[in-house]
Amino acid sequence: MRWLYRLLLATGITMLIFGVVFAKEFSDVPATYKHYDAITAVADAHIVEGYTDGLFAPEQTINRAEAIKILVSAHFDKAEIRNALTWHWEKRHRYVWFFDVKISEWYAPYVEIGHNEGILQGDPDNHFRPADTVNLAEGLKMVLEAYGIGADAAMFQPSALLYAKTDDWFAPYFAYALDKQLISRQKFYHPAQLMTRAEFSEIVYRLKTIQEQGLAEYAETTPILSDEYRITIPILDIIDAPIGFGDPFDEVKSLEILRRFPLGHYLSTPDKRAKTVLFGHSSGYSWDASPYKQVLRKINKLQSGDTLYINYKEKGYAYQIYKTELIPAKQDDLLMADQNNNELVVFTCWPPDRIDYRYAVFGKPIS
Repeated sequence: MRWLYRLLLATGITMLIFGVVFAKEFSDVPATYKHYDAITAVADAHIVEGYTDGLFAPEQTINRAEAIKILVSAHFDKAEIRNALTWHWEKRHRYVWFFDVKISEWYAPYVEIGHNEGILQGDPDNHFRPADTVNLAEGLKMVLEAYGIGADAAMFQPSALLYAKTDDWFAPYFAYALDKQLISRQKFYHPAQLMTRAEFSEIVYRLKTIQEQGLAEYAETTPILSDEYRITIPILDIIDAPIGFGDPFDEVKSLEILRRFPLGHYLSTPDKRAKTVLFGHSSGYSWDASPYKQVLRKINKLQSGDTLYINYKEKGYAYQIYKTELIPAKQDDLLMADQNNNELVVFTCWPPDRIDYRYAVFGKPIS
C-alpha cells in the first residue's frame, strides 16, 4: 500500500491517512471499539505506543508521565527526544527539573522537552508526580496548551450537562473542547473524572485532525459504539462511577452486582423515558468484601434541588432531586411502582449498617 501513500502526496491530495493505510493493531482494541480510529491513527503516527505484550490498555487511566510522552511525541521527532537529555548527562545531573524525575527514567526526555516548551508544570514543592492520574480538566489544559491554544480561545456557556461555572479555571478549556467537538456535546462531563488512555488519545487525534485539515470542528464520520453506563453524584463525591444491571426478582444476583459495580440498576434505562431505579450499599459489614460497600453511606446529604448525572450509551442525562423518602424494608416494592413515570430513584438500606428501611431520593429529568 505504500504506492497509495506516494500517489496521494504526488497528486497533492491532502487528507489525514495515518491509521488508514498503515493501521497499527492492538489485541485489546478491536475495530468495533469506540476509540479505534483515534488509537490506530496516533499509534501509526508514533505518538502513542502499546505495551510489550501487544496490548494498549485503552480503559486504563492515564498518568502524567504517559500524557506528557504523548504530547511531546506529537510535536517533536525521535532525534530531538533522543538527544533531549544530553546536557543533563554532561553535567552529571541526577534529576530533570523536578525532584521526582530521575534522569534514568523512561519519561525523563519527555519531561525535559515539556518543561522547556511550557507544556507542563510541577507542584509548588517542585515535584512532577509522574504516577498521578490525569483528570479531564487537567488533560484538556495540557493538550490545548501543547497545541498553542490558550484559555481565551472560546467563550464558555453554562450547560446542564457540564459541571462547571463561568469563573472556574477550567471552563475556557471545556468551552473550546465542546466548540470544536473534541469531546461530545451529547454527554455529561465532570472536571474531576479521570481520563483513560483511549480518551486522551481521542482528544489529541481530534485536535490534530482539525489543525492538519483546517477544519472548523471535528466531524464524526462513524457513530461511536459504546455500552457505557455511569453516574455522577457530586454531593457524594461519586464521579463517573460504573453501573451494573441487577435483577429485582433475584436478590443474590443483585448483591453480586454490587461486588463488581458501585451501583446496580433495575427497570428501564434512561433512554426509555420511564422509571430508572439504582441501588447501592451503605453498610460497613466486615463480612462484605465488596470495595463498594459504603458508596451510599451519606445519601442523606442529598436534598431537593441537588442534581444527579448519568451517561448512558454516549448520551448524558441530568436529574434534579425533588423529594427524599424513608420506606420500611418490607415495603420496598413501592420503589418499583409507577414504572411509566419518567424519573430516577436511587436507594440504599438505612440506617447505615442496618436494613430496617430504604432511604430513597427521587429525581426528575432536567430538559
